[in-house]
Amino acid sequence: MPPSKTFWNKRARKYDAKLYKGPNYAARLERADAVFGENANVLDVGCATGEITLDLAQHAGQILGIDHAPNMTETGNAKARERGIDNCRLEALDANDPSLVEGSFDAITNYSLLHLVDDVPSTLSRFHDLLKPGGHLLTEAPCLGDWNPLWGVLIWLAVLVGMCPKVAALKLANLEKMFTAAGFEIIESTVHNPKSGMHCILARKG
Repeated sequence: MPPSKTFWNKRARKYDAKLYKGPNYAARLERADAVFGENANVLDVGCATGEITLDLAQHAGQILGIDHAPNMTETGNAKARERGIDNCRLEALDANDPSLVEGSFDAITNYSLLHLVDDVPSTLSRFHDLLKPGGHLLTEAPCLGDWNPLWGVLIWLAVLVGMCPKVAALKLANLEKMFTAAGFEIIESTVHNPKSGMHCILARKG
């Protein structure tokens, strides 16, 4: 089992305790609702236990959450059954799985993901392929390369002792170029909540 999968599998049981549903969380759902449409077929990549995915489901026609850690998706599917949410399912897949059909999604979301993938340009290219023409990509990720360098030292130490997975020090300017190179038109690029440090990018497939 890959190291990152093992890391997240071990944290599935307590993962939801760290999710804060404050004002920024509500705004996140509103931003998604603005581009989904009631019949939208949505893919949420890196869905973890599906807490965000399940809340997004009320704004979509169908939503599929994928995560490479099966303990995460099992937890999420159990919550969907308990809550009677029938337009959402979670599967233990990654975005490159051949079962995901190119050009089949109206929107793709991913939250706290891009700084964790091995190859951001190829990931964005895959997202572009999976979207229908004019489909939207909504991302939130920390651009750690633009933060105070002391954060880099702290994160390196956390990775060293196994407290967090390997992360990439993304820089916003480079990230935006990657979006454009993958064929996306950037509609919005901003930090909605400075305290979170999450940079939000809304883009459309050209």
